[in-house]
Amino acid sequence: MEDTYKRWLNRVEYPFALREFDSGDGWMNYIDEGEGHPVVFVHGCMTWSFLFRRTIEALSSTYRCIAPDHLGFGLSEKSQTASYLPADHSRRFGQFMSSLGLEEVTLVVHDIGASIALDWAVQNPQRVRNIVFLNSYLWDMSKNPLAAKLALNYGHPINRFYYKHIRATPSFVLPPLFADRYRVARPILRQYLYPFDTHRDRIALFSAVEGYRRDGAWFDSVASKVDKLQDKRKLIVWGIKDPLHTEDSLKQLQELFPEAQTITFSDTGRLLPEEKPEALTGELTWFLMNATLPGMSLVDQLGG
Repeated sequence: MEDTYKRWLNRVEYPFALREFDSGDGWMNYIDEGEGHPVVFVHGCMTWSFLFRRTIEALSSTYRCIAPDHLGFGLSEKSQTASYLPADHSRRFGQFMSSLGLEEVTLVVHDIGASIALDWAVQNPQRVRNIVFLNSYLWDMSKNPLAAKLALNYGHPINRFYYKHIRATPSFVLPPLFADRYRVARPILRQYLYPFDTHRDRIALFSAVEGYRRDGAWFDSVASKVDKLQDKRKLIVWGIKDPLHTEDSLKQLQELFPEAQTITFSDTGRLLPEEKPEALTGELTWFLMNATLPGMSLVDQLGG
């Protein structure tokens, strides 16, 4: 893997050992840093484990921090024959978790990663201690106007030809997910984009976006079982300027988990771990340290 990605991978920004898991459908890259209570970071669409690098660097001095790249994303293999349906991502995630034998896990989930991870969690509730949601969804996205438009555009034959022969998406789609795209240094933005450099590299990305109108029943089926996780401590951390997962999405998630504590940031978009890594790390640290104070966020304590 080192030889494959040494052309572009910034080892200063991503200094972790590159580990591999054989999913049976292809090799999956993952981070496994530190010791102690396991915290598993599960990325969503358009990103990879690079998104969590700052938080992992900070938390790994106290916790065991684990972050896989879903097959077809990040440094994982871009198999042209594997299925990239969310149910298959979840199946591979379950295999990955079983291979590590983790117990008392804190899940930190983002975007589509929430459904992928929670599909495993509802089948293994005894292995889950806490759940942290970052701009996530657990429902049919076909009713979301922007998601429906993206799925339609990605599925159009002309656009498929365009995406195949011109280095366009995701370089057009990713920057608007930040509250301020100009606040992210260009070399950092490139690290998010390089794994999707060619049309063949984007096969899983295409599948995820098309899934907004194709996979709604599966997402709803996961949401229908989350009552099995009712006794788990939950934290929702939300960037308000997310153009896709809006405040309406936040309300939907809060309705699913009324017992969850919610913290919002008005000046961040969907990629909060990149935009506010220190603030997110602080909230996660406080949440993990204060099991008996579920309603007291770090912001509350500091009077923010």
